[in-house]
Amino acid sequence: MRYFIFFLFLFSLGSLSAQETKEGSSDTDSNADSKKGPYKYISINPGVTLESVSLSIQGRNRDAQMVQDDPGRVSWLLDVKSPEIQFTKYFGMNLLLHNSSFYLNRQSIPKVFSKNQTPEVASSESESGSSGSNNNSLKPNRTKVTEDVDTSIEGTYSMLVPIFYLGNPDTFRFGFGFGPAHVKLRGNVDFKDPASNMLIAYSGSSRDAFLNNLRGYQFVSGNINPETDPTLTYLIANLSTGNNLELVGYYLASQGLLRPDLTAATAYMSGRFNAVEALAVSSLMRNQVGVNSVAKFAFMMYLESPPFLGMRGRVSFGGPIVKENGYTYELRTFHFALYMPLEF
Repeated sequence: MRYFIFFLFLFSLGSLSAQETKEGSSDTDSNADSKKGPYKYISINPGVTLESVSLSIQGRNRDAQMVQDDPGRVSWLLDVKSPEIQFTKYFGMNLLLHNSSFYLNRQSIPKVFSKNQTPEVASSESESGSSGSNNNSLKPNRTKVTEDVDTSIEGTYSMLVPIFYLGNPDTFRFGFGFGPAHVKLRGNVDFKDPASNMLIAYSGSSRDAFLNNLRGYQFVSGNINPETDPTLTYLIANLSTGNNLELVGYYLASQGLLRPDLTAATAYMSGRFNAVEALAVSSLMRNQVGVNSVAKFAFMMYLESPPFLGMRGRVSFGGPIVKENGYTYELRTFHFALYMPLEF
């Protein structure tokens, strides 16, 4: 429905532009041609893009940052632009609808929590702690390292941004704008909260007690949202009832959120859980992420090339910011796009 209203607006804007051009036809033809844009109604821009995405999650005294496994991901591009309004020869605006999808499977975490520290790093840290001042020896090394801790987040976003630009369709253009966006995120992160994990693991003397603590941890951490995922919410709310833990495992497996790790192996070796349940416990010991929300603020800045061989190039930076369940989800995207405008 939102996109239908958007295209209706574009059509009416193009019709208004065409009507104004027709009314101004009494002026000289050259003057009229200089004011009208290169197209009247809409520009559809299919192409390819190399995009790098990162996601920062902060809130409830926790933070995590998800990044891609590689520097960039090649995918298809299909942007839509409204008719361009050229206020002056080198200043104008249009509306840009930009869509993208991404998959993040690595976390950037403090080195003090990293499980892959090299002996050289460990020895250098110990030497600096013994030879340095007392203040330095008490401070952990918070240098960020990127590693695979069996977490992943996939998602999509759609931005509808009014862009004001310097230049015109025949020159390089620098544009900037901000507007709303629709963001979907699904996956899990590891906030590296060992105190909470230890509390869950050792405060329950039985299977049901453990599962009740695990259920409470999920709701207290604010990661379960009935509006976003009612199925998972129901299963976790009744985690110790029947085979709901196993159903959680199958449900998370259908979304690619189960991975064997040391936590799953420990749970399985305890004899309380079967293989699927152990994997589900491991996943629930992390923090589930489920977002399906409209971001009030999303921005984009870009540098666009003039047309060459019917193509255009664009380098852009931006992304939406969503606040939900006490957390702030900040997407940062950088992409290089090559596309062919289809103007109507």
